[in-house]
Amino acid sequence: MGQRREVDYSRIKASPNVRPVMAIPADSGRNVKPSVLTIKAFAVDISKPLTSAIAKITSRATGKTQQFSLVNGQLERVFTGADVLAIEVSGEGYTTVFRSMTIALSSAGNRYEFDAQLDPATIKLTVWAVDSRTNKLISDARFTISGKAGKTTLLLTPDSATGLVKTDLPGRGIYQLTSSANGYGDFTKSIKLDSVQSEARVMLTPKKTPDINQTQALPEAVVKSAKTTYVGTPAAKPAFRGPTLPSSLPMPVVTKKPFGTLEKGKAIPLKNIYFDQSSPVLRPESAPELDQLAVVLLENPSMQIEIRGHTDNQGDFDLNVKLSCDRCQAVVDYLVNKGISKTRLKAVGRGPIDAIAPNNNEENRKKNRRVEFVVI
Repeated sequence: MGQRREVDYSRIKASPNVRPVMAIPADSGRNVKPSVLTIKAFAVDISKPLTSAIAKITSRATGKTQQFSLVNGQLERVFTGADVLAIEVSGEGYTTVFRSMTIALSSAGNRYEFDAQLDPATIKLTVWAVDSRTNKLISDARFTISGKAGKTTLLLTPDSATGLVKTDLPGRGIYQLTSSANGYGDFTKSIKLDSVQSEARVMLTPKKTPDINQTQALPEAVVKSAKTTYVGTPAAKPAFRGPTLPSSLPMPVVTKKPFGTLEKGKAIPLKNIYFDQSSPVLRPESAPELDQLAVVLLENPSMQIEIRGHTDNQGDFDLNVKLSCDRCQAVVDYLVNKGISKTRLKAVGRGPIDAIAPNNNEENRKKNRRVEFVVI
């Protein structure tokens, strides 16, 4: 009868939620078969194999650590001798899972399985704002960060001692960053975060005059991670719709009818509305035109309007319709932020359907890329 060996687990790194597997002595006879260990990696749940996972296996018998890529999210290893293993499974952008496992031999051939479920790693983001001319820290800057649709928007203020904002975000992806400070133009842009440790420096441009109708120089965001430096330009398909703009922005005084005579059913173009390339993100210089529209709506509390978006015929038809709809929704969101009831506004994306010029050259296509409103 084989003797039981006491195994020292003190040097094996294991998850605090996983208890070590007690050693099982191998059959004392010579008629034993190899044991097989199968490791599978999943993103969050077992329905999503994580194909980019890495497994590190440390052998107690040899004292060596080996690293393996999990092809299609799975790894299989054969053992011809008993061993005690420390297993670490990780993936870029995900948490790391640890497990200790004892491998024993038997005449039947043992099979061992380790299903590693990895959660998305939290992104630790540090943000600060500087003057675009002097590069000096702006200590009273305020920040808003929002992510995918349905995610909570974070309102952040800098630490009074350092001027920095530090926050945790739920995972990698594209986020919308908004910043404002006294005496500076507002900043809104999409940033891409793909590293567990990321930094974003916002460069704000001082206002030349208190007149909000004066177009400010566009600010710039520089995002750094441990691997790359990314200048904050919007992605082609952002995961969210419109910007979150500060509601405290004062309304301009309208001394004349900015859109002419308003008639029910008449399409009136919004001539100074600008979006980021292939994106529904409003640019800051759109504010004067939209503020005037908000004033008209406030002066006519019974008026209801339909915001209509149009594109040229370049690219996929369905994507163009979606882009035009998302841009209209961004305008609606802006007006709601100015105090206009959402029930008075309707967003309609028409895509390339209602062209006002042939799409035969860039000048004509530019005419077709437009936003209008119609009194309904």
